[in-house]
Amino acid sequence: MLNPLPKFEELPPKPEVTAQILRPDASLAEIVAAAFTGYADRTAFVRRNTFGAFDSMTYGEAWTAIGQIASSWVAAGMVPGDMIGILGFTSPEFVLLDMAAVQVGLPVIPLPMNLAPPQLAEVLTEAAPRYVASSVSELSLAIEAIKASGISTTLVIFDIVDDETDSAQLEQTTQALPGTPVITLAQLRAQGEGRTPPAPFRSTESDPLSTIYYTSGSTGSPKGAMYTERLVKPSWTNDTPGLHVLLHYQPLSHSFGRAFIATALSRGGLSHFVTKSDLSTLLEDIAFVRPTTFPFVPRVCELLFQRFKAELERRVAAGEDPEKTRAALIVETREKALGGRLARAVTGSAPTSADLDAFMTQVLGFRMMDGYGATEVGGVTFNGKVMRPPVIDYKLIDVPELGYFTTDRPHPRGELLVKSERMIPGYFNRPELTAAMCDADGFYKTGDIMAQTGPDQLVYLDRRNNVLKLSQGEFVAIANLESVFTSGHPAIRQVFLYGNSSRAFLLAVVVPNRDFLTDLEPGATKAALLTALREVADAQQLNSYEIPRDILVEEEPFSAENGLLAGVGKYLRPKFNARYAEQLEALYDSMAEQQDSELRELRLEARNLPTLEAVCRAVRATLGTQSSVVTGEASFDRLGGDSLSALSLSMLLDEALGVAIDVGTILHPAATLASLAEQIDAFKRGDGGTLPSAHVVHQGKLDVLRASDLKLDRFIDPETLEKAAKLAPAALGEPSVVLLTGANGYLGRIICLEWLERAARTGAKVVCVIRAGDNAAAHARLRESLDSGDAELLVRFEELAESHLKVLAGDLAAPRLGLDDTTWTRLAETVDVIVHPAALVNHKLPYAQLFAPNVAGTAEVIKLALTTRAKRIAFVSTIAAAGRRDGTAIREDEPIVQAIPEWVLSDGYADGYASSKWAGEVLVVEAHERFGLPCTIHRSDMILPHTRYQGQMNVPDMFVRWLISIVETGVAPVSFYRTAEDSIRPHYDGIPVDYTAKAVIELAEAKRTGFATYHLVNGHDDGVSLDTFVDWIADSGHRVERIASHAEWFERFETKLRALPEQRRQATVLPLLEAFSRPMPAIPGAHVPHDEFDAQIARLAVGAGAVPYLDKRYITKAIRDLEHLGLVTPG
Repeated sequence: MLNPLPKFEELPPKPEVTAQILRPDASLAEIVAAAFTGYADRTAFVRRNTFGAFDSMTYGEAWTAIGQIASSWVAAGMVPGDMIGILGFTSPEFVLLDMAAVQVGLPVIPLPMNLAPPQLAEVLTEAAPRYVASSVSELSLAIEAIKASGISTTLVIFDIVDDETDSAQLEQTTQALPGTPVITLAQLRAQGEGRTPPAPFRSTESDPLSTIYYTSGSTGSPKGAMYTERLVKPSWTNDTPGLHVLLHYQPLSHSFGRAFIATALSRGGLSHFVTKSDLSTLLEDIAFVRPTTFPFVPRVCELLFQRFKAELERRVAAGEDPEKTRAALIVETREKALGGRLARAVTGSAPTSADLDAFMTQVLGFRMMDGYGATEVGGVTFNGKVMRPPVIDYKLIDVPELGYFTTDRPHPRGELLVKSERMIPGYFNRPELTAAMCDADGFYKTGDIMAQTGPDQLVYLDRRNNVLKLSQGEFVAIANLESVFTSGHPAIRQVFLYGNSSRAFLLAVVVPNRDFLTDLEPGATKAALLTALREVADAQQLNSYEIPRDILVEEEPFSAENGLLAGVGKYLRPKFNARYAEQLEALYDSMAEQQDSELRELRLEARNLPTLEAVCRAVRATLGTQSSVVTGEASFDRLGGDSLSALSLSMLLDEALGVAIDVGTILHPAATLASLAEQIDAFKRGDGGTLPSAHVVHQGKLDVLRASDLKLDRFIDPETLEKAAKLAPAALGEPSVVLLTGANGYLGRIICLEWLERAARTGAKVVCVIRAGDNAAAHARLRESLDSGDAELLVRFEELAESHLKVLAGDLAAPRLGLDDTTWTRLAETVDVIVHPAALVNHKLPYAQLFAPNVAGTAEVIKLALTTRAKRIAFVSTIAAAGRRDGTAIREDEPIVQAIPEWVLSDGYADGYASSKWAGEVLVVEAHERFGLPCTIHRSDMILPHTRYQGQMNVPDMFVRWLISIVETGVAPVSFYRTAEDSIRPHYDGIPVDYTAKAVIELAEAKRTGFATYHLVNGHDDGVSLDTFVDWIADSGHRVERIASHAEWFERFETKLRALPEQRRQATVLPLLEAFSRPMPAIPGAHVPHDEFDAQIARLAVGAGAVPYLDKRYITKAIRDLEHLGLVTPG
């Protein structure tokens, strides 16, 4: 309704009303009632419509409306503690709904508008509000979220423009939500009209729940901070001086926005609301309202600054005097743009750059009051001074990974931890997050980096997760830099900086200020923006690594509407990454083409350079690393190399120097660039020292591998083979010395434990060969692999190792397993059986790069088995080696050479690894057939986490990645399998690692003569599948939403995965995502024959005589292991 606006001088607080509000025993509802009844005759709310007129409401009229809404809820059976959700932008009707809930004792959930529908649905499912109120502008979001949540609620539509819209919206919404009652706010009020409003709520509890603020935080996962009356009341009882004319534009889903509403109402002030929720009229609204107090956020300051600079440049270009014009514009901005009566300006939702702060001080004539706080603890500092109260205590802690330490000079720096009187009791229904909220001493972990410049003086530096570490070790505070660039030049409207620890420099997305850059072609715009960025960098004396080297030009400004900004203007970085990361990574790739010239030069000049210089230049070209750190003493892995970059280096060295160094050698822990250069020189001199390559063994034919090429003569010298033919048969008794390769691998370490247990009974010795620089480092690697947080496991290992274990440093990809002559000879004389699970397991590398460790390395194992005395071999292969090209699998008793005489190489998933294990099997078969070595081959399928020891799981494998992904995203399809195969019960084929290890040992020891192959698979037709696992995940305390459409699930699944923090994201199925893009075929048991395996483990009574069934207890244990390892959020 229309009311005359009050005069400015009519607005001071009334002492008698203030006294009622400040009563120590007053409940929150009584405080609200005192304000609305005490100022009944004053105008409370004003909102200018899009036609320029304004609508207003007095406190008394608002109180009547509040009473009607409250009465309607009481009549509907609402009782204190029932939830109310409100979704919409800041408006008078939002406040009416909010205040009505307070009167009845209904906790309010101001729902964030920036949440995606699935996230909002999660909130609704968790809180289950009995009423959800939505503004017309957010109605589609509300409908989608309510449908997805499945909650039983009533939807109230508010902020309706006219009766015609009212009727249309009601009809459309009712059709969209069958079974959900839908009413308008007007209808809700009408239901309460004529009823006696309920008395202001006073709880029988000491501190009832009042509000739940849901935040997406830096991870995008919503969590609800619980505000009790004790935490809400200070906003109503503060003693803020002055007259209160406010313009509200901040979202009421944030405590900052609601606090200003409470401040204005408790002081009898006048609350204006912005005309448009997209804030396109904000500067216009400020000039119209002429507020006395205004809560600035950096983005509003930037808008003012950009407008100011653009107008200044326009006038100066027209011939006006720069200094006089600037002074006049300062006054004009203060008096006209800001209304001329601002007495109080507050900021604090995000950092403000020094230049922007200086500009605002000039315009306002005083410094903005800078408040810092967090939803979880309220206000912490004011103008850099710690607020006591409410702060009880605080401390800084080191953040070593980002280079912040409390010992820093001149000021201690670190993450701020706080104890406060206003700390929330926790997160709603999230005990695991509540438990993790504080450290062991009860200090809340803010995640903010601060410098302590004096007693109780703190200076904000950045968010902990807004600091990037670039590949060369430099740290970049991106939020601060974004503010510097945005406010530093009139051509720049907004900037988003991008980089990661694998890159040496930054890229950016820049929104141009089209008020300044007009009529420019795209190429010219980009050039102008790059120039602007460099000018800002020069002016601010930024380091070279702080300047983006290239940019994407974005014409659409970042906003809450397109999901990139939170309502208070903060960057939602996961959303930025989801939108721009792919383009920016592509830009990185295109820039990498600039390295081509260096690579071309290297290819031309390498053979004329000293070998070490050529290797160092090749490493620099591969990694893009600074030349100063690439020295002969450096190792490739320490320089940041991984398996794929090692493959690139291997190919480059082969091309430039004519020598192929395999990936395993490049990544060897003891390998330096100097040792790689020495190996290349040795090869050129013909000194030996290397194993035969795949090209040599297969005579250059690496498209189709032939078993006939894989002959031991091509790997082992004639003298050894000649002597081997005359050896006595291998010993049949209990082994005295067991040699185990790859003992620090996932299966290898558990086989090691099992053999040590057996050795403790028989008195045997277990010798392990592990890749490392020396024996001590090899032992340390084995112990580290077993140190998963289970004290019992480590204690038992140490007890067994003391008497029965010897660990040697070696290398599968080197002659004689990388052992010296003395050690090799001793092992040749003493070892009885060799258990060989070692391999380079990499599902991306091709056969040629896996050949040295997996094929030539197996040949070296066979060579040892044939030297001095014959030795039994237990070779661990993979079930993938048993697959024919037509998709069928061979039987266990079917000879591999006859069944698969050729292997056609492909770029399919894990083809390189599977083919290398097939080749290893071919060699083992020849060792048996030609020399009579007793051999067993163990083709293993999925090896799952340990059934007993905590944390023992193979984190990079498919199963663990899948488990992490489902738990972290909380979404799964109704079924992972094709629905057309409903008659088939799908089954998941996997065996726990401890059973696999026991089976390998028992089967090998039971077959001390002859030859046998076993398919180590879980063939139970029990209907236990991925779908079953999802049910058990939900039962373990982790919420999982089942989605009917597989395509919809996959889309949401991928989106959620990409929004995870980088460390968690790397542990998910993202690298293998394509495998889940379509429903899988349902297989009732194992997909390969397994009769011999089943028969033997039954005969030998391995375990209970059968592969263990995967049950709920086992999956729950696996989830607890993930929680223990910090790979998933505790459920």
